[in-house]
Amino acid sequence: MHLCNRIKMMYMKYFLIIMTILGLLTITSCEISDDGLKVSYSVVAVDSVQMPSTFDFGETYDIPVFYSKPSECHVFDGFNVTADLNVRNISTVLAELDSGDCATGNSVIVEEQTLRFTAASNGSYVFKFFSGLGPNNEATYLEYTVFVLE
Repeated sequence: MHLCNRIKMMYMKYFLIIMTILGLLTITSCEISDDGLKVSYSVVAVDSVQMPSTFDFGETYDIPVFYSKPSECHVFDGFNVTADLNVRNISTVLAELDSGDCATGNSVIVEEQTLRFTAASNGSYVFKFFSGLGPNNEATYLEYTVFVLE
């Protein structure tokens, strides 16, 4: 083997050894920690709704929905709406940002969010807003029937 090739092989060998050591040091010296916020989701009861008595066909409505949140660490995440023909089951979803310094106080924090709804069919709609759990842990609802005018 030629002297230059031996020197190249030796440098290549040392280069691979050094890169392996650096790679191992990098992998073992990294501490994986999650200092990010933890988020959990919950459904809260609706306290009240300002529901129109009728809808006009094809129109979009902003429906004010009121609920109580347990702390300032809870933020509105959206409405969960499921449709079954003309029935709409609606629940309010909150996200809780657990930063470790959030205390649940004795004061009630009432908030309002707007549910947008378009009357896309004739007849009537039945809205069932989740309002909590009954004595036997069955879901209870605030129920509204709204007729659609042509």
